[in-house]
Amino acid sequence: MSRGLFISLEGPDGCGKTTQAQALGQELRQQGKAVIFTREPGGTALGEVIRDMLLSYRHTNMSPRAEMLLYAASRAQHVEEVILPHLRAGTFVICDRFIDSSLVYQGLGLEIPIADVYNVNLVAAQACLPDLTVVFKVSVASACARLQAKQAATASGPDRIEARGMEYITKVSAGYSQLAAMFPKRIVEVDAERDPSSITRDIIEKIHALERGVRA
Repeated sequence: MSRGLFISLEGPDGCGKTTQAQALGQELRQQGKAVIFTREPGGTALGEVIRDMLLSYRHTNMSPRAEMLLYAASRAQHVEEVILPHLRAGTFVICDRFIDSSLVYQGLGLEIPIADVYNVNLVAAQACLPDLTVVFKVSVASACARLQAKQAATASGPDRIEARGMEYITKVSAGYSQLAAMFPKRIVEVDAERDPSSITRDIIEKIHALERGVRA
């Protein structure tokens, strides 16, 4: 049995990752693929406990490096328990956020040396990196508007990370473009302000190319 493909979806909060993850999963299943969707932080029982710690206002004094290590701990369990077993079984794994979120949010956003963040997470992930990382590009204004609309619809306020405000979101958005330049064989950027169905088609084409051994 051939190994499954590992696809991570990235971008600032409000970029449309969840909508596209659902559409991609549906399309790939219709093509006869075994697919799972998972997320970070979280994806496992332990990871969900860590997620609550990371996003909760109970921990507003959390240091940047403690935050980085908690994300890495969640990732270590996620890779061991969920991602690697499914990939070995030939399943396509679609993950809402992975290592690049740490590089951007804790590295570039909180100004921890990016090499430190990368090395810690490479150990946590057992050097398991996505075959394809799709970064959804939206303007900061669009991301903020979408996030506010989601919060209004669910009657929820911003979590601890979302509450860092416009300056932080701007750093994160710019950081993803920096990562795309650093890892051009793995990361592709897509314009996420287009019609959702056209975005899905573009990503499916990139996945099919990857199956043929052609890098994006």
